[in-house]
Amino acid sequence: MEMTQAGHAGPASSTIGLESRAGLSAEAPQHRLARVQRRLTAIVCADVAGYSRLVGLDEVGTLFAMKAHHDELVQPTVARWAGRVVKTAGDGLLMEFASIVDAVQCAVELQEGLARRGADMPLDRRIELRIGINIGEVVVDGDDIFGESVNIAARLQGLAQPGGICIAGRVHEELQGKLDLPFRDRGEQRLKNIARPIRVWSWGHNDRPCAPTESQALALPDKPSIVVLPFDNMGGDAAQQAFVDGITEDIITELSRFRFLFVIARNSAFTYKGQAVDVRRVGHELGVRYVLEGSIRRAGNRVRVTAQLIAALTGAHLWTERYDRIVEDIFDVQDAITRSIVAAVAPEVEGAELAHVRRARPTDLKAHEIALQAWADALGSYTRPDRELRDRAIARAEEALRIDANCVRALVTLALAHWQHANFHTSESAPASVQAAIEAATRAQSLDRLNHQAFIFRGLGLWMAQRFDEALMDLRHGYDLNPSDPSALIALGWGEVAMGHTDMGVRLLTDVLRISPRDSQQYNVYTCLCAAAFIDRDYAKGVQWGVIGIRQHPDYPPIRHFLALNYVGLGQLQRAASEIEALRRVAPEWLAKRLAGFSALVRPEDRLRSLDFLRQAVGVTT
Repeated sequence: MEMTQAGHAGPASSTIGLESRAGLSAEAPQHRLARVQRRLTAIVCADVAGYSRLVGLDEVGTLFAMKAHHDELVQPTVARWAGRVVKTAGDGLLMEFASIVDAVQCAVELQEGLARRGADMPLDRRIELRIGINIGEVVVDGDDIFGESVNIAARLQGLAQPGGICIAGRVHEELQGKLDLPFRDRGEQRLKNIARPIRVWSWGHNDRPCAPTESQALALPDKPSIVVLPFDNMGGDAAQQAFVDGITEDIITELSRFRFLFVIARNSAFTYKGQAVDVRRVGHELGVRYVLEGSIRRAGNRVRVTAQLIAALTGAHLWTERYDRIVEDIFDVQDAITRSIVAAVAPEVEGAELAHVRRARPTDLKAHEIALQAWADALGSYTRPDRELRDRAIARAEEALRIDANCVRALVTLALAHWQHANFHTSESAPASVQAAIEAATRAQSLDRLNHQAFIFRGLGLWMAQRFDEALMDLRHGYDLNPSDPSALIALGWGEVAMGHTDMGVRLLTDVLRISPRDSQQYNVYTCLCAAAFIDRDYAKGVQWGVIGIRQHPDYPPIRHFLALNYVGLGQLQRAASEIEALRRVAPEWLAKRLAGFSALVRPEDRLRSLDFLRQAVGVTT
């Protein structure tokens, strides 16, 4: 991370400069091997993520910023942890330490220091490191080191996210009982030019199990894959934004009905909202073959919708269409767009499958727009105990139903908002909220038997009512109707886990991490995985999942609850007590209800152990 004396960067790729030269001595006479100096050391490789892009944006500024980071952060930090900088190569850095614990702590401090230094910078101008750490024997040549151990560290660096760290399994073993850092198991990886697979663990504040780095794209699924990017609101009228977003969401939902399509979920697609994106980058980041993008302009009683289907790999336009319609025909426009997309990416679709795209729709556009606003309110209150926002969602949904009693979206919104009230104890009567959720979802089912959300939210309501068998039937049916919706996967995954079917539940939950790699609600997945580990008595794994979930959403009561249970299982009662104290602060009603005997788990043995562990954790705090 430093410039040459001439003020220019070194080689563009640190991999070249940091690769081992061990291969050069492979043909050396056998008698010379005894004179080769070796030592066991901890190796840290780092490079600047997006270096070429940063230099392209501002060459001089980037180079001087890198030099400042090197002089003011890297060198002092490495020295403080008793390490040394072996060499730099353009945007790359090679370091070694006598202690693996010091090496990892130094790497974490470097990442956190860079994050603080870049906090006020625009996202596209921040300098972020990717770091790989290995431990092993190296060949010593003066001040330089070489060998396969260095090569492995360099390859691990390439797997790390910007701002993240990847370590070899051997490093992770050495850290046990010495450092309490939330590393995630990424399984065995095949590294370039390394004969044997390497177990890899990763750390990072934004660590997502399936999120790609610049050098690591998600693998394409074995069927046509597509992402629908948020349509642009060309009129700029903020009041129309919910209408525009609603059309995008409906296209995603309708496409997801077709099992031969792999459709990226709404939450990941909407992370690109308002951005000027390169579709090839989107395809790389999400692992899709096709990108649908478009825009909506509304003026008076007319609306213009444009849409285009693009091959993500080449950027080639495969299909483009424009629709001019009066507002009352907007639903026909939506159907036409969906049918055209399907025809473009999968001409083998049969007429019967196309017929399933047509859903029961409200007959009044005004009711539909109000319902969209209500839905946005309900989604916004999903992650926090916001009673006012949920009440507003209910009021708007009821207003839509006064206009059109058959507005399915309004009924689904009522089911979601009432279930939230019951689940997070923000209503006057939890039983009344549960009943209202079940009734609204049941009514939605009767109007639209293809609406998977009606089945999902009825299933969640039935679960709160402890009617587990009925609930699981609804959750399974909702999943069957739309297996690409993360809410369906998470809900059914939870249902299977809570029933004790942890193998099935974990499979569904990990599917979410692939189908929606940028999902803002991944904390919910980790909550369910944490619960699954508790049921399986794999308490160490439960703590790993729980720590990741809390990092993403510290105030989510269920994750605090199940993390505390897993800490008790490990005998770490003080840490369990700390989670209980946090739970008391964020959701005292949640804790009180579970201490009184309520449990969302089904098997008696799981319920008894859950209550026993919870009382142990609470006992430490009293």
